[in-house]
Amino acid sequence: MNAPRLEVAPALWTAVLAHLRQQGAGVRESGGFLLGQIHSGVRVVTGFLPYEQLQADALQADFVHLSGASFSRLWDYCATHGLEVVADVHTHRYGAGQSRSDSENPMLAIAGHVALIVPDFAQGPTGLDHLGLYVYQGSHRWARYRGAVVAQVLKFTPPEGER
Repeated sequence: MNAPRLEVAPALWTAVLAHLRQQGAGVRESGGFLLGQIHSGVRVVTGFLPYEQLQADALQADFVHLSGASFSRLWDYCATHGLEVVADVHTHRYGAGQSRSDSENPMLAIAGHVALIVPDFAQGPTGLDHLGLYVYQGSHRWARYRGAVVAQVLKFTPPEGER
């Protein structure tokens, strides 16, 4: 399976990284859902919904944990705003590899779901080629992409008025 293409405005991506950096404070994981639309296989990110807005204690453990009620809130939010979950994104302490918990517990256990991992709790400069991009295949199997491939499929797009 080829890596899916994601498009995001540079200002939004910068804001997502800033939120992850601040929320994790260099000591814990943080994350959220990238929301938008999927058009002809291209995932266009137009918003970000942090995990802690769905569940106040989502980041209290050494890993991200969301209850079933949080997913009800996620689906309600998406329906109200006409959005889809395009991907999820979260940080790790060191590299951008998936943990065993990540691979065994996808945020959305739907084939084709995309998960991004930002290394170093998003504390330093994070080039796209430093991210991990994972596509859920079902049955706890993932396609894994790292390095230059991620930089090729995650594209920055101009703001709406400049297209």
